[in-house]
Amino acid sequence: MYRYERYNFRLFTPLLALMVVIFAIYREYIGAAVSLGFGILSAFSYQGILIDAEKQRFMKYDRLLRFRIGRWEPYSTPSYVTLVRINLSSQRTLPSPLALPDRSKSAKSFKVNLVVEGTERYIGICRGNFESMKSEALRLGRHLGIRVLDYSTHEKEWIL
Repeated sequence: MYRYERYNFRLFTPLLALMVVIFAIYREYIGAAVSLGFGILSAFSYQGILIDAEKQRFMKYDRLLRFRIGRWEPYSTPSYVTLVRINLSSQRTLPSPLALPDRSKSAKSFKVNLVVEGTERYIGICRGNFESMKSEALRLGRHLGIRVLDYSTHEKEWIL
């Protein structure tokens, strides 16, 4: 079974910590305890995907401590794995109040997709920097026994 998982920072984790402090100042210990419990759960939050090649199904999930939230879904016959470059321009992001944005710069991120036959077309697996996504694409390709296409450059070459 193929598994990919990464830590997922939740924005409301610091907000829950602030609520714990506020509840403690006002001596509302039940509210502080509840906020602390939810804060601990959200601090150990992960996102991932499981792929069961034998039964041809996958599950995208959120994991809080040991509890997975997600469901199994079937997928069609896999064709190949792609490694795709995503350009993130500064025009799509919110400007920082501390520095003026430079509109000429763009950031690059990479994404691994499992291309399948059928109506789904592809299943998004993960995102990240080039080296980790290339190794993850190769690992998935070897696990499923299919080819890997590097679609991140103009050459668009098969790497497995």
